[in-house]
Amino acid sequence: MRLTEMKTALNHPVIFTKVRLYIKNAKYILTGVVLRKDEKTGQLYYQAELTDPTTKNSVIYCKPEDIENA
Repeated sequence: MRLTEMKTALNHPVIFTKVRLYIKNAKYILTGVVLRKDEKTGQLYYQAELTDPTTKNSVIYCKPEDIENA
């Protein structure tokens, strides 16, 4: 997902497409976009913050490429 798509998808359901911790194609709420800086290389990168809609206490940080619109 591109940054412009992430702006419109904030607080809406998205699908987490990467296989991780036995999770695949699960629906989450996109609750934030985080800009980080790598300490070693100095490169900036984005991460998506996904919240589980059923528990609200489960948060996953992932690459923007690992999510798509629901």
